[in-house]
Amino acid sequence: MSVERLRAEAGRWLLQAEDDLEAAEALANFGKHAQAAFLCQQAGEKALKGLWFLLDLDPWGHSLTRLIKSLPDGARAGFEALIPSALSLDKLYIPTRYPDALAELTPSEAYTRAEADQACTHAHAILAAVRTVVTSG
Repeated sequence: MSVERLRAEAGRWLLQAEDDLEAAEALANFGKHAQAAFLCQQAGEKALKGLWFLLDLDPWGHSLTRLIKSLPDGARAGFEALIPSALSLDKLYIPTRYPDALAELTPSEAYTRAEADQACTHAHAILAAVRTVVTSG
């Protein structure tokens, strides 16, 4: 695939990641903190998968941490500092959605505005790093 097509596909994934993050922030403003946190995880995942497509690689899985750690050496170096953010977002993939993932609570009872805001902060950092690579030259 040509460099232009790889960049275009990466851009599509990044665009959806940005839309998911915007939706997460809107949900957080309406008190839907679990859903907001989950969409932050999704935003980070889609952005990183876009990076994989840019590199003409085939991303697999939902772990942001694995998506970073499995990058080729040259690409991974710019993202290793984001592993703590990726780990934080990885922990939101299941328990933000399923009532049996939390003892005696539903996700809507368990997540707070502060947690949703923190998830958005982590997602913003990952999207910004991916955006820099996708939009550079």
